Amino acid sequence: MNTTMTAPDTPPVETFDPVPTDAVPGRRRLRDRLLYQIAAGLVLVAVAYAVLDIAIVVVTYSGDYEELGQDLVGIEAARVAGAFRLADGALEFRPGAVLRRQTASSTRYAYVVFDGSGREIARVDPDGLDLPAPPPSPELRSETIWHDRGDGFFITGTRRVSAHGIPLWITVAVAGSGLAPFLPVIESELVDHVLLPLLPLSIVLLLFNVIVVRHMMTPLAAAVRQVDTLDPSQMGRRIHVAGAPWEVQVLAGAINRALDRLEQAIRALRDFTADAAHELRTPVAIMSISIDQLPAGEARRQLRQDAHGMARLVDQMLDMAHVETLRVAENARADLSAIAAETVSKLLPLAVRRGRDIRFIDAGAATIRGDAGALGRALRNLIDNALLHTPEGTAVEVTSGPGPRWSVRDFGPGIAVDQRDRVVRRFWRADRREGGSGLGLAIVQAIVQAHDGRIVIDNAPGGGALVSLTFG
Repeated sequence: MNTTMTAPDTPPVETFDPVPTDAVPGRRRLRDRLLYQIAAGLVLVAVAYAVLDIAIVVVTYSGDYEELGQDLVGIEAARVAGAFRLADGALEFRPGAVLRRQTASSTRYAYVVFDGSGREIARVDPDGLDLPAPPPSPELRSETIWHDRGDGFFITGTRRVSAHGIPLWITVAVAGSGLAPFLPVIESELVDHVLLPLLPLSIVLLLFNVIVVRHMMTPLAAAVRQVDTLDPSQMGRRIHVAGAPWEVQVLAGAINRALDRLEQAIRALRDFTADAAHELRTPVAIMSISIDQLPAGEARRQLRQDAHGMARLVDQMLDMAHVETLRVAENARADLSAIAAETVSKLLPLAVRRGRDIRFIDAGAATIRGDAGALGRALRNLIDNALLHTPEGTAVEVTSGPGPRWSVRDFGPGIAVDQRDRVVRRFWRADRREGGSGLGLAIVQAIVQAHDGRIVIDNAPGGGALVSLTFG
């Protein structure tokens, strides 16, 4: 089929570049994550508890010096027992291990060690306390005597201990004042009754909270994935989090209510667009008839072009409104070859008036699951777009097949590689001065996607754009 006509210039329509919708938020900082905040909170609670416990221990022991004295004698006796090592089956005493910490304060210490038979085997008295230490009785296990002095205290005590399995008696003397000599006791109490119980408890609580949070986050992550799959063409979908904690269900309910309101707003906008376009068809048709009654001349030709552009825009607005609510039934069948032949026949008079050709090539029939009316609108917009860009006196080639495929080729300037992703956006045009509304290829892509197809834009050998629609 070859026809020729002059194409009217459609009035320019204001265009804009939509904001890309595929932007993905960056990774959250560690301190913004819930697990980090829980861990930090537990650490703060543990530190606060430790400080409180330390205060309680210090206050409790600082008021009971006799108890402190008993504990200090026990700690010093155990430290002296640790200064023995076993060599050739006999105990060997290392005084240096006992003296190292004595220089840390003004407190004075003295130690006497007896073996199992009550014989003195070691004495450490660097400060000259002249500790009188009679041999302890065999029955003695523990003894502490507190002596108050005007400038401080003097404590003596004996403990029965074991060094490498060998029993010993160790007598300790401590002379000093204030609370400083008892710091080893307080330190030992803090380690035994604060740090050791608190550390494993904190770890257990942290692990427990991690497990609980992960358990709660699983349905929340599922809800996020459902939100990410929402699409304007499927506004009826909602978030489902069955079995999720109450807080997650409340959040999902709030999202669903927001989606309800959004769906109502979008449906109202779609209805308004469709109603407005439908109502405009009659006055535009009347205007076209009135223009034909005007005297021939440049003014009538220009008005006719403007009227045609308005009619085309109204038709595309209706197409867009239909596409956004398009649902392809499972049993719907569409013959691609028959649809293409019918669409070309309908557009033939338009091509004649524009001074262009349309060539239809049937390369093989194919039937797919599809909406014949919607597919016809897609091909019509594709051919109309090609007629707009192919020069006067050239042809638009429409091919159906082989297989479930359409292709439309023009002989215009082609489409630059960097523009091929943008030409399918609504209202986008490479040149604002060119005809068209920028809706044609957007409608085509929406219909093709509804049929699980894809659109491929390329330049044909020898020049011109080649747009292919593949289904199935």
